Amino acid sequence: MNNSNESYLKETRKLYDKITYKFLMPVLYIVFLCVSPPPVLIFTIVLSPLLFILFFNRKIFSKKFAIFSFVVYLTGSTIYSCLPGFQYRSFLFFHPRWTEVEGKIIDYKIRWTPTTKQSAASSTASITYTYRAGDKERQVYASEATRRYSNNLWNTDSDIEGHNLALDSQVRDYVKHKNYNILFDGADRSRLFIPLDYFSFWGALPFQIILMLLKVIVALAIIVSLPYIYAYVLERIKENQRRKY
Repeated sequence: MNNSNESYLKETRKLYDKITYKFLMPVLYIVFLCVSPPPVLIFTIVLSPLLFILFFNRKIFSKKFAIFSFVVYLTGSTIYSCLPGFQYRSFLFFHPRWTEVEGKIIDYKIRWTPTTKQSAASSTASITYTYRAGDKERQVYASEATRRYSNNLWNTDSDIEGHNLALDSQVRDYVKHKNYNILFDGADRSRLFIPLDYFSFWGALPFQIILMLLKVIVALAIIVSLPYIYAYVLERIKENQRRKY
């Protein structure tokens, strides 16, 4: 009976592994790659096999390579999300029909966006800008032009107010120093890139998620270690008392 159960579990596990690693993971991986920016796609396709062969010295067609390449993809996505200036230049490179146009930001509003299926909790700037294309001046409303993400699991009213004020100050500074650009596709579409900094800490969602996970891990480590710390301190106190007597 035990052998039969073990055999059944082994077969079930094999079937599960086959479905997961040969069908589900490749499909999800392809979906991620298809919706990724071109630089992240190139970063993953080029570096994954090179690094895998370098570190593991194995053929790339394996389960381990699929996991490894996904880690490379996540790394590339995280780095890319921190570089708004590079995002702007790479967009121009891969979309040569889009050109810079003269324009300006005429209004903006800051609001708090709670956690949803689409985004993490963040302060969001809705920006209205105008630009001139040919002999026409157009006005566009960008509902989520830039964000300041929170890396807290729970945000108090004070946290929300702090993030909103910080983003408001950032947007005012962007507008003052014209730290933004407007692109036009030559037809009827435009896109606002703000800011154009080399590095953005608060505007990178993957980076903030990593910090959030680190906070959770540290908190759990402290909670788990508290009984051991308490027992160690108690033992040291008892040992000191025994020495006194």
